[in-house]
Amino acid sequence: MTTAKILAMVLLMSVAASARAQSGRPADGQPEVFTGTAQIKNATGAVSGTLEVRLRRITPEFDKKAVETALKEGGYPRFLTAIRNAPDVGQLILGGGAPFAIRYARERVDATGRRLVLITDKPVFFVGGGRADASIAARKGFEVAVIEIRIDGKGAGSGSMAAAARVRPDGDGGVLLDDYAEQLITITNIARKPS
Repeated sequence: MTTAKILAMVLLMSVAASARAQSGRPADGQPEVFTGTAQIKNATGAVSGTLEVRLRRITPEFDKKAVETALKEGGYPRFLTAIRNAPDVGQLILGGGAPFAIRYARERVDATGRRLVLITDKPVFFVGGGRADASIAARKGFEVAVIEIRIDGKGAGSGSMAAAARVRPDGDGGVLLDDYAEQLITITNIARKPS
């Protein structure tokens, strides 16, 4: 199974509710802030920068279901409408630039820590957009960003990001993630800032 398929399948995973103390999350009303380093390497070199996630809350079940049902029953076009209509639950900031709205945040807690899947309502960066064969038409359809971060009990972790992506049903109840770039962006040195 490819990394992209594993990442995307997390979108449709059902999770049981767990105590805030077990998940390491702050009390209601307190936003969580995670920082990290986003990096991608290719044949021509490497680029890295800072990444910050400000998460006010996990997407409520009703909104989560609306987004997931839209994808399953209406494909990518209905998914885009649903994600853009979902309430803003946080922000993603790259390199100190303008914030991008996070419209979907899903959490899974297990014995090793937490896994968060976050989706923005628009792409945040087109990796390789400067290529000679890159065009506006080639970017069409890559209209969200998908971030996965894994955090241990101490608030440290790693993850990956498709900065310009689209998702589609795979026919077996899961989803596939298509990334504009040839590979996912690696996120390292993730740390949760104390609240």
